[in-house]
Amino acid sequence: MSTISKPARELAARSQLYRRRRVQFLLGLLIALGLSMGLVLMMLRPPRQEWPLFGVLLGTPVLLALIASAVARRQAWWRQFHSVSLALIVTCGIGTGMIFLTLLVTTRLMFLNEHDAWLALTIVMCAMSVSMAFGYFVAVSVADGIKDITRAAQAIKTGDLSVRADERGNDEIALLAQAFNDMTAQLLHVREQEARLDQMRRDLIAWVSHDLRTPLTGIRARVEALSDGVVSEPQEVQRYLNTIHNDTQALNRLIDDLFELATIDAGGLKLLLQPCDFNDLISDTVETMSVIAHNKGVKLSGQADPNVGVIRISPQHVQRVLNNLVSNALAHTQVGEVNVRAFRDDQRHVCVEVKDTGE
Repeated sequence: MSTISKPARELAARSQLYRRRRVQFLLGLLIALGLSMGLVLMMLRPPRQEWPLFGVLLGTPVLLALIASAVARRQAWWRQFHSVSLALIVTCGIGTGMIFLTLLVTTRLMFLNEHDAWLALTIVMCAMSVSMAFGYFVAVSVADGIKDITRAAQAIKTGDLSVRADERGNDEIALLAQAFNDMTAQLLHVREQEARLDQMRRDLIAWVSHDLRTPLTGIRARVEALSDGVVSEPQEVQRYLNTIHNDTQALNRLIDDLFELATIDAGGLKLLLQPCDFNDLISDTVETMSVIAHNKGVKLSGQADPNVGVIRISPQHVQRVLNNLVSNALAHTQVGEVNVRAFRDDQRHVCVEVKDTGE
């Protein structure tokens, strides 16, 4: 089955629109000719032998309009002007010129009194001047709307997405301005979203870099304790080895998170929620940071209130947050204690606080 490309479909749609416009224009001229001829026959009641004369008089402007529109359509002369308002004024002038020419011929053929003929021509010239002035006002207003959208487009070209076009009115230019403003708002939203994502990536890289230091510090402290013989009891040695193993796993997870950066989308990190005892997380954090606290002479403790219970969280990421908070607290506490506590507030939300006696 053959397919039609998008440019071909757009070209076909434009051609169909032009054909529909030509048919509408032709029907408008025929309706105008029919109404004019009907009014002449009803109001003036001319003799039958004068009907062809009226037909020629009324049909001549229609014929001229058809010829002018065909030439204009083929040459697209209105696109040659440097201003839409000038093209509209010239078009209005051509239309009024047809009216004046028709009236001039009519007065020559039908008016015997020269005074009456010149009076009619003068009145028509005055009406044409008023029509041209009004047409100029409308044409300039239309051009101003287009210029305003052009100005906004030029501003966007320079990177200013805060600019907006004037949406006043109900015509096609107002609809174009509304569509333009919607597009600009969408572009601004995309830019802000990209900026947030870029900041999120930078922050996440900084957080992961900080997190890498935490397990490395714990591993180094325990390895030095084992190497220096500070810990010699088999149970203590095993506990240190288990903690080193846990820190190594945490370090491996952090390295995996660096690769996860490539898959982060606009929704941020995808968290895998699962039931977890918050007291276990606090205990693991205290255990991980205990050597650092002991070496600084700082008392480290933590607990969760009994009513906290099991909650659905992402243990890996919450553990990272706890490690960061406790690590910062220990870094800024020279003497005293650091305490971690989890509890539920009045809205039954689980809250975690880290208190220290440092700076």
